[in-house]
Amino acid sequence: MATKPTRLQDQACDKLAAALLAITDAARLDGKATLDTMTLIEIAVRMTRASSAFDLDTIVARALELRGKALGLRSGTAELLTLLDDKVRPLEVLLRTDDNFRAVVAKLEDELGEF
Repeated sequence: MATKPTRLQDQACDKLAAALLAITDAARLDGKATLDTMTLIEIAVRMTRASSAFDLDTIVARALELRGKALGLRSGTAELLTLLDDKVRPLEVLLRTDDNFRAVVAKLEDELGEF
């Protein structure tokens, strides 16, 4: 049985999620950056080494939730995005423009009905 993360470990996970979000925000704002999906995956995997309590999926989910909140989307956006088909990874969605991010969420909401 795994032990419950400490409050400090939970805060560390929030900071890693925010860092991941900041990296993708910076790439989008730059407009000409060459941050592709594979490089982002490599960065994210390396970032997980800073946490002994949380894995990549949890950190990405928190980053997705932060982005959803920043865009005014409802709580549970991360859970919704984890239901994406295998063609698009949730981590890749962080690289999308705000309008595209909203569109992906709206499409999933339409497909799944009331979530």
